[in-house]
Amino acid sequence: MQKARIGLMWKQFFIYLLIIVLTFSFLVFFVSREINKYYINNLKSNLKNQAMLVERMTTDLMVPENAKEIDALTKEMGKKIGTRITIIRKDGLILGDSEKDPTKMENHATRPEVIQALRNEIGSKMRYSTTVKKEMLYIAIPITENGEILGVVRTSSFVPEIQKSLGAINKKIIYIALILMIIALLFSILSSRVFTNPIKEIAFAAEKIKNGDFTTRIFIKRKDELGELSDAINEMARELQKLFNNLSLQKEELQVILSSMVEGLVVINEEEKIVLSNKNFSTIADTSNETQIQNKRYWEVLQNDDINKLVKSVSRTGKTQTCETQFGEKIYLVNGAPTSKTARRKIIIVLHDITELKRIEKVKADFVTNITHELKTPLTSIKGFVETLKENTNTENQHFLEIIERNTDRLTDIVDDLLLLSNLEDKKQKLKIEKINLREMADNILKIFEIKFKEKKISFELDASDNISYINADPFWLEQLFINLIDNAIKYTDKGSVKIKMFSEDKDIQIEIQDSGIGIPKKHLSRIFERFYVVDKSRSHKLGGTGLGLSIVKHIIQLHNGKISVESKVGKGSKFIITLPKG
Repeated sequence: MQKARIGLMWKQFFIYLLIIVLTFSFLVFFVSREINKYYINNLKSNLKNQAMLVERMTTDLMVPENAKEIDALTKEMGKKIGTRITIIRKDGLILGDSEKDPTKMENHATRPEVIQALRNEIGSKMRYSTTVKKEMLYIAIPITENGEILGVVRTSSFVPEIQKSLGAINKKIIYIALILMIIALLFSILSSRVFTNPIKEIAFAAEKIKNGDFTTRIFIKRKDELGELSDAINEMARELQKLFNNLSLQKEELQVILSSMVEGLVVINEEEKIVLSNKNFSTIADTSNETQIQNKRYWEVLQNDDINKLVKSVSRTGKTQTCETQFGEKIYLVNGAPTSKTARRKIIIVLHDITELKRIEKVKADFVTNITHELKTPLTSIKGFVETLKENTNTENQHFLEIIERNTDRLTDIVDDLLLLSNLEDKKQKLKIEKINLREMADNILKIFEIKFKEKKISFELDASDNISYINADPFWLEQLFINLIDNAIKYTDKGSVKIKMFSEDKDIQIEIQDSGIGIPKKHLSRIFERFYVVDKSRSHKLGGTGLGLSIVKHIIQLHNGKISVESKVGKGSKFIITLPKG
């Protein structure tokens, strides 16, 4: 962290350094160039003014006879103004020069500045002088009289002297620039420290918060963005501290809840590893310590085929699944559910100990089976004796014998239905699956009830769509389903109709049995599939109902992995909706 802090300050310093160096380099270059330009232009202007002064003094002397006078004047003027002056005749002949003997100088007709001046222009040229053997700056103007060019006045200055003056100026500029650059760099270091020190403090505090110290606070008294950032981090730390405290409390509560659960609980991740479990799960898995099973794959701890199938089914479908399994002498109901629909989904498995419940169920089932078998024989005997007595008894006692016979028949029906339910609940009971033509079965069953339909003057209708297909089911139990539902529809319908509708939906077949009877009050709908639950007891006794028909229907549908629901309105009738898989 320290390296990062130092790097931030120096990184900012080097950026400032680069900007300052580039800026001052540009300024030095630009200022130096402009001063050079200004100095040269100013020198040219001075040379021009000097040339014009000489031109006015020599115009009247521009004849060959005055050559000596012109040369003397030129030398005198050159000493006074400190500038080399040359008087050149129109044909290029030198009449006077402030530093050299004109008679020994070569013809200047071909000099560029002279050529320009002879064109009535101001000639300007910086070049090497073959006469004085130095680089010179030349300014030449024409000497005119009455519009006629008589010759040229040329003034000049040594370039090395110009460069020497300019060099001195440039040194001063660079010196001043370096001083300013050093001041700017010192200011940049100070600025970097002022800027980075709060960032260091913020970074240090952020590191402590990252490591779990939520009591850390930043004390930066600034009104800019850094001050706002420090306030935001302080507020974030306070909120994180609250959240962390809440999470710690919730975690403790969760541990207490998990420890107090009677059920065994385990959570596995997408890699099939255990990420959470409670003490009871460790007991079921025969592991003494919960920590011993953390991060292990569940199948290493629970070697159970039923649970393996359940986990794979939940992973594949993303839906809650249930199964029963056994560990040693204990039986468990296992529920598996996904935690979410996200990509990193976990699965929660809960194991309920239903050993005692299964024992009670077995006792109850054995009791029902035994009692029904025991009742079957005496009921058959009573039925036979009643029929014999009816043949040999006078009319006065016939009424009582009919009551005995009717109640005997009702008891027999109850016993038969109880035996049917007992068989349905028997886990050893295996369905005899066959390929069944559903429409044909429904037609045959409706024929059984034709007399009852006619007696009650109720119409019936079978609507099977063209896409209805064969279904794989147990024909005996499927017939019992139709018989119970159609019989109920007839019993509780005094007028109107009974309609059976069948159609195919993807992998399922839906069957709807609808009547226009008395209907079922809403408060009873959730309980109608319970054993012996009767909505209208007086009507049920009158019609000979046992209260077990719908319970039988529900068990048959569950055995076939189907679903059943009911829609009903009082006085408008009821509709039972059955969904069965095709196979």
